[in-house]
Amino acid sequence: MPSLLLNSLMILVAVLPTNGFYQFSIDQDGLNGAPDFSFLNHPLRPADRLFIKEDHFYRVGLDLQPHTGDDERVRLFGVNLAFGANFPAEPDAARIAKRLRRLGINLVRLHHMDSSPDSTPEDANSLLTTGPYPSFNPISIQRLRTFLTALSAEGIYADLNLHVGYQFRPSIDQVPSLGAVQFPDQSKPLHIFFPRMVELQMEYTRQLLESLRLKDDPVLGVVEINNESSLVDAYTNSWLETYLVGEYRTQFQHQWNSFLSSKYSTTIALRTAWGNTQSDGPELLTGQWEALEIHPGADATFLSASNAPEIQIKVNSGSNWVILKQVGFSIAAGQSYLAEVEMKADLPGGKTGEIYWDVKQDVSPWDTISSRTIPITSQWQKFSMTVVPSFSMDRIGRFGLSVEKVIGVPIHIRNASLRLAGKHGLASGETLEAGNISLVSESEIATEARLNDYLAFLVDRDGNYLNQMQSVIREKTDLLVPVAGTQMAFGGLLNMDSHQDLGYQDNHFYQDHYYFPNEPWDDRDWAIRDSSSVGGGLEQYLNLAASREGGRPYTVSEFNQPWPNTHAAEIDPTLAAFGALQDWDGLMHFAYSHGRNWDDGVPNGFNMNGDWTKFPNFGQAAWLFRSGAIESSVQPLELPLSFETRLQAGRNKSGGWSISSFLENALGFVPLTALKHRVSLAKDRTNPIPPAAQEKLAFPIVSDTGETSFDGARRLFLIHASRAAGVFGFPGSQIVTAGAIDLELGPSARGFVSLLLTPVDGRPLPSSARMLLSTPGYTLPTEPGSNPAKPLPLVNYGSSTDWWTLKSNTSKPSGTLNNSIPPVWMERVESFVTLRSAASQLTVYPLDGKGARLGRLSDDDVQKVEGGFRIHLQADGQTRTPWYELVAQEISSSPVEKVIQERESRPQHTPHRSR
Repeated sequence: MPSLLLNSLMILVAVLPTNGFYQFSIDQDGLNGAPDFSFLNHPLRPADRLFIKEDHFYRVGLDLQPHTGDDERVRLFGVNLAFGANFPAEPDAARIAKRLRRLGINLVRLHHMDSSPDSTPEDANSLLTTGPYPSFNPISIQRLRTFLTALSAEGIYADLNLHVGYQFRPSIDQVPSLGAVQFPDQSKPLHIFFPRMVELQMEYTRQLLESLRLKDDPVLGVVEINNESSLVDAYTNSWLETYLVGEYRTQFQHQWNSFLSSKYSTTIALRTAWGNTQSDGPELLTGQWEALEIHPGADATFLSASNAPEIQIKVNSGSNWVILKQVGFSIAAGQSYLAEVEMKADLPGGKTGEIYWDVKQDVSPWDTISSRTIPITSQWQKFSMTVVPSFSMDRIGRFGLSVEKVIGVPIHIRNASLRLAGKHGLASGETLEAGNISLVSESEIATEARLNDYLAFLVDRDGNYLNQMQSVIREKTDLLVPVAGTQMAFGGLLNMDSHQDLGYQDNHFYQDHYYFPNEPWDDRDWAIRDSSSVGGGLEQYLNLAASREGGRPYTVSEFNQPWPNTHAAEIDPTLAAFGALQDWDGLMHFAYSHGRNWDDGVPNGFNMNGDWTKFPNFGQAAWLFRSGAIESSVQPLELPLSFETRLQAGRNKSGGWSISSFLENALGFVPLTALKHRVSLAKDRTNPIPPAAQEKLAFPIVSDTGETSFDGARRLFLIHASRAAGVFGFPGSQIVTAGAIDLELGPSARGFVSLLLTPVDGRPLPSSARMLLSTPGYTLPTEPGSNPAKPLPLVNYGSSTDWWTLKSNTSKPSGTLNNSIPPVWMERVESFVTLRSAASQLTVYPLDGKGARLGRLSDDDVQKVEGGFRIHLQADGQTRTPWYELVAQEISSSPVEKVIQERESRPQHTPHRSR
């Protein structure tokens, strides 16, 4: 467990010389020329209304009827707006819509509109005011309606999100409190099953759709009911039980007993199915805590005897690990154990501390069997953890609590326990007739039949909530609007059952999400790994592919590799190409903006607005995904997935972030298959898994279309389609061939590149007369107080060597995420690109922040070679820019051209000529 609380130690500055950067910004309102992808859209008309046909999104066509001959496939490439950004002032609505259209966007996800209700309606940061839910803000409603009209005029659909961030307030909304337990953030997951909360959400949905006049409006592209939450997810991640308190527990247990009564006719039948409860085994811990394991730089002391019934310790400095542990026990592989402990700390009311708890080897290599991070407060809480060892330990076990994050106050620990767990069936005295059958604790070891029933109950409650919400959407719109529930990452494979009556399936992922070691969302105390999607083996892409249910559309409505990650330019084009191969239906970058600082022009947090790293190839990524430039897989594979296998995932608490690894263990599926073939899950199929899905693959893996490839050993993702060529990753000093281009990094480059070449005229690259080439580096703001101005560098967080943050100019450990200082600096990425072309002459124009041509590159930098041209980009003395327009003259019919024409005449497997 890494320690990130080393603020007072020397900061290690990365070697990032100023001359490796250049100042650059983009004029979004003036953008034109080659980087302008407005041509992909047209104003929305009744013919553009979306509906689901088979497993994709379609527009109804001029006859206005679905499922007829003029239906047309639509892929959605979009961005998120969050909080106040959803409600631009009227003068800004049209220009922001035009900005988004220029980027090739045809969908905006309207996110976090129910969060942060406005105490002053003029603030317009939420759809709601602080009155009883739902009290709508008329100013926000009017602004959003105006914005929807502007989006429609630019050919951009809306993804309407319903429950995202609203947190019910017991005293105002007339729902029960949780007593001493802090109400859950965003009310999750209580809002899914508690009747009054569900009724209020249905009323919110009803009034919202009416107020925005969205019935029969083609701008309403899709609807999402519930962001990142399900009861199954809360159970598998062991935090459902925390909030099942008081009336919420009573209500949930009543629903559980009703569910069982509808399935089993008598208590005898239930007992026969579940079996009786077996008692737990003897205590394995001795009750003797070892001396505190205090790592260098930290300081902590015992405030009590180490073998007292209640242990008290105090951490004076949490600059490194402080571990309280009991050791020396033995456990056997394959058995089920139950670990428990009670804790509190003398924290102020409302404050929460974080402790990392694990069961592991107390000797090298310190392998961990089970772990979780637990929140402690000023109140005693009992925490439980199921431990299922994959290996045995003979008198070397460790029960450990890493307490360094709770500083300066006494921490109290009692009743630590580790036992061989007896399986719990129907307990003595429990009957259907009495309605007193207990809920399944997240940490207990239930009999398989009992746990299966509990998982089925959670699925039933998730599905009931989603269906009630969908009924209101249908009432206030129609039967066509595609509706999703929550994301596969938040519920896993059992979402296939709870969502069976909904229209499409959604997912989320982040590469290198921010980590906040102390206060959540503290923009002056954060860290990133600075990891690469390509360098990390595209692991999350593969999990997304393995999470897609066949027979319905599939979208990824949130993804990002947020600033200031130094590899972030790779995320949009590589995911667009991978998503096209997988034949997905929507990709939505998170986010364009969280507020209305439209013209700040500096990077901040997740926002793309001002993060010029992602702008130069974003429109190209949209074009790749929407145009069919990257073909979908020609040999799709379906993985049969029975209900029993889905239950097995639930029993194993295998969540949505690890579906690919679960399928690897359960079915023998090879996750790398998704780099070669489209992958989908076939619900309730019992046929064997296709052999091609179990084939061991060697790098490089080439897609079955031949248009993309991935080499995990060289850490390279390549696009080599007839109308697109790209190199993403770490070519080092090697020459890399990708379709129509060869790439060699220049001597000043650091070894990473994100380079993409696409035609402006839509022709194959060797015969294209006009092309756009992007090669952005990462971006940094200006260091405060620097004179002359220089980039604010990335530095190691504290004394760590694998966590990074921006250099701080305050007592806090990080430079700000949200209040950067212009100008913005972009990394120089020098390279040599050889383009194979039928042209007799090639002119290369650097482009400015409006996409306008600057002075052409010299003949020394654009040299005619055999079969094409060798271009030196970002060389010494050149105008520095992340994008270029290539203009070819006198293109003749040649053998190369004939080959291209022959290839283009082949039948398309899955044409995607979306708007």
